[in-house]
Amino acid sequence: MANHEKRVNEKTFVEEAYSLENKDSTVDFYKKWADDYDHQMLENLNYLSPTLIAQILVKYLDNRNSRILDMGCGTGLTSMLLHQQGYTDIDGLDFSADMLRVAGERCIYNRLIEADLNKPLSIDDCQYEAAISSGTFTHGHVGAEPLDEIFRILTKGGLLACTIHLDLWQSRGFETKLQQLIDDGSIKCLYREQDCYYEGGEPEGWFCVYQKT
Repeated sequence: MANHEKRVNEKTFVEEAYSLENKDSTVDFYKKWADDYDHQMLENLNYLSPTLIAQILVKYLDNRNSRILDMGCGTGLTSMLLHQQGYTDIDGLDFSADMLRVAGERCIYNRLIEADLNKPLSIDDCQYEAAISSGTFTHGHVGAEPLDEIFRILTKGGLLACTIHLDLWQSRGFETKLQQLIDDGSIKCLYREQDCYYEGGEPEGWFCVYQKT
């Protein structure tokens, strides 16, 4: 019975996550699942994406004192590895107050910011040496529109490390927008490879690092 309940719960979680269509439904989803999110993602689904993108950023960001913004930080899964690797100046940003509450319990963030990436950020220009995100650029969440705002708050030479779902790469304008920024000399691509979000799964997203020039 326990295994059956686990399979049903896992199926419900995945179906609900991938059916999100707008901010309201996303906020409701995270309000419902915030306290059980880590269990669902790590134990039931073997979620790899946060650790993988953090490991990639570590390869490109030598200075452990760099100021980092974890965008769509959720419960803090992406920044856990960064913290373990000695990065101490990390802020977390998410539009879900419930997820931020759980993230705060990890005691790995200097500051938690409740904000929507689809709107202008109340952050001054050139404040962060790096921004990182896992799972934000996916179904029902955020398209390519915030990229200008994200690069605005990065310092010259600052890094954006993120995952972008394959289904959205073209349909939500990521390929076009990022190539435009490369062509006009605003950024350069340091890394872009497809990889899996979940252990044993097929590649679902691009794992990327772009540098502001």
